[in-house]
Amino acid sequence: MVEHHVTFGVGFDITERFGVHLGFMHAFKNTISEKGTDITGQPVELESSLSESSFDFGLTWRF
Repeated sequence: MVEHHVTFGVGFDITERFGVHLGFMHAFKNTISEKGTDITGQPVELESSLSESSFDFGLTWRF
């Protein structure tokens, strides 16, 4: 349902063996509309919307 999104991420090595990683994603709102009939034959209109944001955090340990 999502059509467009943006992402951003960055990583940083604190030592040769240890790193930290951060990320962000945002999906812009999209709406879908439909018309139809329910089980009894009555007309019905449906609408669904979705937008989301997500943050990521990660640690890296090299051995």
